[in-house]
Amino acid sequence: MTYAICLCNRFKVALMISIRFNLEQVGGEAPSGFTGFVTRASFLQLVKEADPALSTLLHGGYDATKRMRSFYSLKPLEYSASKQKAWFEVNFKLSEVARSTLESLLKATKKQLMIGSAEFLIESLSVKELEPRTLSQTLEQELESADSLDLRFKTPTYFSTKSNFKVILPNLLLMFMNAENDMYIARYASIPRKHVFNLRRKLGFTGVQVKSEIVRDGKKLYPGFTGWVKVRWKELEQNERSTLCLLLAWGVLFNVGSGRTAGFGVLQVEPCKKAIYK
Repeated sequence: MTYAICLCNRFKVALMISIRFNLEQVGGEAPSGFTGFVTRASFLQLVKEADPALSTLLHGGYDATKRMRSFYSLKPLEYSASKQKAWFEVNFKLSEVARSTLESLLKATKKQLMIGSAEFLIESLSVKELEPRTLSQTLEQELESADSLDLRFKTPTYFSTKSNFKVILPNLLLMFMNAENDMYIARYASIPRKHVFNLRRKLGFTGVQVKSEIVRDGKKLYPGFTGWVKVRWKELEQNERSTLCLLLAWGVLFNVGSGRTAGFGVLQVEPCKKAIYK
C-alpha cells in the first residue's frame, strides 16, 4: 500500500523548541523514584515569579477564554554520573507558549530552585529547535537493518481512553493515535487514521518485559508501567516504516500516553539487541 503523509503543506508550521535546565545540586538529598511531579512543580514556580497567568495555563493545560493550549511535555530530573550535575527538559509543541515561557524564565530573578528536598543552582538554560522529521529520518537510518525495534518506557506510562479507562500495559494503537492527534493539533502533519490502524495490524510484540508502578501525588495515585517491548517491523513497506518512525520520533520528543506534562511516558527507541534483557 502506498500513501503520503501531508507534512507542512496545509499547515503553517509552528516552531517547536526544547528548554533544558542545567543544574548543580548545592544542598539537600537527591530525590528518589519518579521525579516528574516535583520537577514540574519547580518549573511552574519559576514561571509564576514572572508570569502568574502563564503558570496557570501551563498547570491547567488549556485557557478557554484565549482558546490556548499549553501543549508541552516534560523530561524529569536526571543526574550525571558524578551526581553533582543534573538537568530536566521542557519540550513545547506550540511556539507562542514556548516563546512566552522563555521570556518569563529570562525575567525571573530566582537562580535556585528546590526539587523535592534537593536544592539546585540554575547554571544555564539551553534552547534548541525540535524537528520531528529530522529525528524520524535518523531513526529510520539507525533501524534500517534491524528486524525488530526496542521501545523502552523509561518513566511510568499509562494510556487514557474516551471512557476514562486507564490502560497500564503497552498499547501501540493508543500510542500511535495519541501521536497522530498531537501532530494534527500542533499543525505539524496529518496522517490518515486508517493508515495508523493498518500500520498497527502489521506490527507484533515478540518480547515484553514491563512492571507496574504506582506514583503518588499528594493523595492521588497514578498507576503506570515501565519496561520494554520488542516490536517486529520486518514486514513493513518502506513508506510504512517512514510513518512509524515519524510517530515514534514524536513520542521520543514529546513522551507518550497521558500525564506527559508531569514527565510520564518518556520513550526511548533503538534497534533490537540480541543480548539478554534486564
